[in-house]
Amino acid sequence: MKSNPKKSITIGKLKLQIEENPKKAENKHKKFFIHLLNRLVSIQERTDKVFTQYGLNLIMYEDLYFQVIEDMVYEHYDVEVGEVIFWYVNGAKLNDEDQYIKDKKTGKRYKAKTPLQVYNVCKKLKLFKN
Repeated sequence: MKSNPKKSITIGKLKLQIEENPKKAENKHKKFFIHLLNRLVSIQERTDKVFTQYGLNLIMYEDLYFQVIEDMVYEHYDVEVGEVIFWYVNGAKLNDEDQYIKDKKTGKRYKAKTPLQVYNVCKKLKLFKN
């Protein structure tokens, strides 16, 4: 999670520094992550639906858009969280029984069937950038 810098404002001769409440910043980060994950899943589901219902393969058309999205996700969240996001988007919905994120250090598996669970596991494993 990126820390927000202090913001300074001047009112007359008063100079004030405003700092966002850490809980509010964390909640904003959480909402953004979950919203992003839900949107990416919706895009993937729509692509799959168009292919299965109409036989139109949009992957070649959408490929450059997804490359840009992937680059942005990796830049914003770093590689580990990016891999978790795209794992969830591209395959977690296919097999309900194996929706776990495995901690590489301990080998422990954490349930990750919903975007909220994915967020909580990433937070618990300290995968977000500080």
